[in-house]
Amino acid sequence: MTHIRGEALGVLTLAPSAFAHGLPPATAGFSISLRQVTVTLPDGRTLLHELNETFQRERTGLLGRNGTGKSVLASVLVGLVKPDAGQIARHGMVAYVPQEIVPGKGATVADVAGLTPILNALDRMEGGEPCPGDFDLLDGRWNIRSSLEQALTESGLAHLQPQVLAGSLSGGELTRVALIGAFLSEAEGLVLDEPTNHLDCTARQWLRDKLLRWTGGLILVSHDRDLLDMMERIVELNPGGIRNYGGNYALYVTQRSAEASAAQASLERARTERNAAERALRRQHNAQQRRAAHQAKGAKNANLPGIALGRRKDGAEAFAGRERLRQHEAQVKLDEAVHQAARGVEPDKAVALVLPATAIAAGKRVIHLEDAVAPFPVNSPPLTMTLTGPVRVAVTGPNGCGKTTLLKMLAGSIAPVSGVCQTGVRSAWLDQQATRLLPPRRSVLERLHELKSPLPDGVLRSHLSLLGLNSDLLHLPSAALSGGERLKGALACVLWSNEPAQLLLLDEPTNHVDLESIDAIEQALGNYPGALVLVSHDIHFLRSLRLTHRLESDGKQWQLIAM
Repeated sequence: MTHIRGEALGVLTLAPSAFAHGLPPATAGFSISLRQVTVTLPDGRTLLHELNETFQRERTGLLGRNGTGKSVLASVLVGLVKPDAGQIARHGMVAYVPQEIVPGKGATVADVAGLTPILNALDRMEGGEPCPGDFDLLDGRWNIRSSLEQALTESGLAHLQPQVLAGSLSGGELTRVALIGAFLSEAEGLVLDEPTNHLDCTARQWLRDKLLRWTGGLILVSHDRDLLDMMERIVELNPGGIRNYGGNYALYVTQRSAEASAAQASLERARTERNAAERALRRQHNAQQRRAAHQAKGAKNANLPGIALGRRKDGAEAFAGRERLRQHEAQVKLDEAVHQAARGVEPDKAVALVLPATAIAAGKRVIHLEDAVAPFPVNSPPLTMTLTGPVRVAVTGPNGCGKTTLLKMLAGSIAPVSGVCQTGVRSAWLDQQATRLLPPRRSVLERLHELKSPLPDGVLRSHLSLLGLNSDLLHLPSAALSGGERLKGALACVLWSNEPAQLLLLDEPTNHVDLESIDAIEQALGNYPGALVLVSHDIHFLRSLRLTHRLESDGKQWQLIAM
């Protein structure tokens, strides 16, 4: 059986023991090997099909679109999900940090870090009442308490103690505690699933520094382009299987671009060859028609017996039939060559997703705050600012400084404790779960019809496809969609309703979204003629949006900076 140390709350540290399913273990170092691994969903659909891959000590980034099964694959790699077919061999202890940390009732910081057993053993030893096995558990780890204290301080969590209840922690704090547990676990490999989703800029920098110093194996599921640029290898999961790309994310993008160019060139070449061959076939067909007509006329003038004329006619018709069949088969082959080449070409990702009603005149007052004091955090500093026209404002600062609360104030969901908070245009707030604009029981298409979208159904389907919402997802209730899919559906509802928003308030829009979807959202927002106010720690994403202002908090006061 798989051996799990610590609580199943945050970090899980797993020893290899009986991980091998019919394969011999690796001889040295950390490794996980998959051979013909298949995972089937409860509804019978195959999610992962006959995967073959080996992960070793290099830093590996695992990419793929939402829904391809990256998180499931991560669970398979560490043994939490058993494949329906195939073999897995693992060597070395692995620490796993899932995408969402959900502490149980009464769980503590030590529980989330997976360090409760060793801390309890240390307490018993110091109290003079050790239990059997405590010496083995503490071997080489007698300084675990001071190591945990130092790690908490380095990560910005110096105020936490091991016995603090985890239920009082934010999502970013829970993630950092679980990551600390992974780094302190003495594991030879890490599997991290979207570790930066809830981290602010300072915490992301802390994680980058820790990973740069990490010398063990690393498998990172992420859409954080800064982290992916630190990788030594990129593995892309897609419906066809797994593809390997050497180097970091920047090199991966270069290689994918080269592949796309080669695929497009192959398609153009196939089309050119088909056109040339079709012209040749038409010439052959016309020549054959002329020969047949000439032969028929010659036979008639030759005054041959009827039986001979019939045979000649039958022979000519048989030959013409064979020629038609040959030309048809040649045409089918030419068309298949073009279709085969076209399958290697990705569709045009240009996203024209905005309606004219979203535009804002340059002098139109959009936001007005005058000594506005937010209800959270306690003793929030007053904020005064007036913004006009299609401004693009990034709201940045440490977790807990009130960024989401500010968006709620601008959306009218909560009122300031004192002062004035006004918006002068139609606004829409997209929270991180996208439930306000897309109710859990409604499908994306149902909601767009309820909002009386002026776009025809066919156009809606085409635009939704560009956002990464294919026909299989359009009729599902939004509760059945992933977080990223819900966000894209909510964005569609904002942009394509009968009264589209002129001010978008976005809270961490790239969390839980794959890289291709981020690209689509960047294009959609890049073309948006209205105003944007967004909270994000994704530096690459913010750079793409041509910001006009940055509203920064240091936890004590706000500062508006024109870009």
